[in-house]
Amino acid sequence: MNLREPNETPIVPTESAVSTSGRPMSGRPTSNVRLLGWVSFWSGMAQEMVYPLLPMFVVVALTASRASLGAVEGLLAVGVTIARLVTGRRVDHGDSPRRLTRISYAISLISRPLMALANSVPMVGVLRVADGFGKGGKDAPRDVLVAADTEVATAGRAFGLQRMLDTLGSVAGPLAVAVVLFVAGHDETGLRIAFALSVIPALGAAWCLRRVHDTARVVHDPEQAKVPLGKPFVALAVAVGVFGLANSSDMLLLLRAQSAGLSAGELAVLYAGFNLMYALLAIPLGKVADRHGRRPMLIVAWLAYALVYIGFALAESAWQVIVLFLAYGVYYAAAEGTLKAWIRALVPRERRGGAYGLLAAIGGFLVLPASVAAGWLWDTYGPGPAFAMGAIFSIAAVLVVVFAPALRGAENGS
Repeated sequence: MNLREPNETPIVPTESAVSTSGRPMSGRPTSNVRLLGWVSFWSGMAQEMVYPLLPMFVVVALTASRASLGAVEGLLAVGVTIARLVTGRRVDHGDSPRRLTRISYAISLISRPLMALANSVPMVGVLRVADGFGKGGKDAPRDVLVAADTEVATAGRAFGLQRMLDTLGSVAGPLAVAVVLFVAGHDETGLRIAFALSVIPALGAAWCLRRVHDTARVVHDPEQAKVPLGKPFVALAVAVGVFGLANSSDMLLLLRAQSAGLSAGELAVLYAGFNLMYALLAIPLGKVADRHGRRPMLIVAWLAYALVYIGFALAESAWQVIVLFLAYGVYYAAAEGTLKAWIRALVPRERRGGAYGLLAAIGGFLVLPASVAAGWLWDTYGPGPAFAMGAIFSIAAVLVVVFAPALRGAENGS
């Protein structure tokens, strides 16, 4: 989230100006903000009609190895990271945020239904990388569109609307998949039908996106690049890098649930429950972090990740996997907003965009080696060592946060 302060002027018009629709901005979200929220809803629904079924599709239907699955999802993360860096830079240099948003969403919305035609792991990989470019490419220009139509005092509400509708789409998608699989069956044919039907919410997203207004361009100031990021940020980046080695693709968690006996439809419902847990806890845990410090909350979040992964390594029954998957939503709720808020507090406002991009690059690029390594360990030694590796690196990241001198007393920035 990139909210501006009253004395910052990276976006034209300023906070006191009118919205892109020509009306004075009030505390209520503008039509542009609401439309972008519904774009997020429909796009999230389309995404989650594909994502939770991919482990079974790749490993069972296409008879590929778990290492191949990890490689595919790692490549997607790399595509997301590259796209975030590129489109964020293009917005900073004056490209139209609406045009970049439309292009990025179009790439994702086209690639997802085409998964129904995939007949090999390389084709799945190409479509997932394309989806990654679309997913990552939309973030910065969409946030600029929201910020340009929002007053500073109510920007949190506007971005909260985006997160809420996006997460609701992530709940609706798996539930829709469960219905499709109940009717069409849980075999390969049912999976392909579910992939193909993701075109319906994709069309909903495209319709909303066509109605989004254009917005002012960002003014590029080369002097901003000279402001140092600071030692606390560097220490935090090191911790994020260590944690990145633990953070393999969530596909492996879905595959673990499938190996415990859950059907494709049950996986879809479980994934909806995970997203719902995340949505319900994100705001309360964010308030706790604001009140008691981002450093303690990040430590708790990464320790929760380690405990969940230890649980996945030791789980023997389906009910244990279900409980662990819901607990994984607690980690997401505690970590994602806390890390973004801490970066905002630690980094001078002139460098926040670059700081977010750098952290995204570090975490995104490490998903590939982490996912391949975890997949290889699973194929070779079983799921226990694969998840134990994630727990070990997560604990190592916690130790960096605990003992790094630059981070002591820097819970809320200086």
